Amino acid sequence: MTVRRSIVKPGLRLAALALAAGLLGGPAGAQPAQDGAATAALPSQPDALVAYVTTALREHDLSAFERLVNWTGTRAQRKRLTLYQIRSGFGRAIKAAALEPMPEDGLAEATSRGSLKANMPVTDRLRVTFDEQPVEGDAPPTSVFLIGREGGTYRIALLVPTGPPKGK
Repeated sequence: MTVRRSIVKPGLRLAALALAAGLLGGPAGAQPAQDGAATAALPSQPDALVAYVTTALREHDLSAFERLVNWTGTRAQRKRLTLYQIRSGFGRAIKAAALEPMPEDGLAEATSRGSLKANMPVTDRLRVTFDEQPVEGDAPPTSVFLIGREGGTYRIALLVPTGPPKGK
């Protein structure tokens, strides 16, 4: 599979950010697996990242996603929501998957209130387009993952709270 870099239509950015915001939250204190074998299996090349994610979606491999996601700073409720959204892509026919550079202002809308921030520097986004009829408008169903690099490997970044929950 080849990596295709593409430019996103402005109208799709809001939808991508909404999905990313949903994907970008997780459990308090949850950490990625520290096992050397699990860490070594994480992709370090763009083609390997695309193959890793598309294979995990096709094979319903939730543990692969749990290793790939950077859970630092996330809360339990967000982790459940994130994993639910990832599972919604399991078994769906994939039309295309492409790693795209993250626009400089790509997170501006999601972080503008000051209550959310990315849990690692985001350099790219991985867009997985499913081979299904559009639900709304003319854009096919798509999942967008925020991507950063950590220790030489690609990781899925999440939007995490900038402070404790209100009222705590």
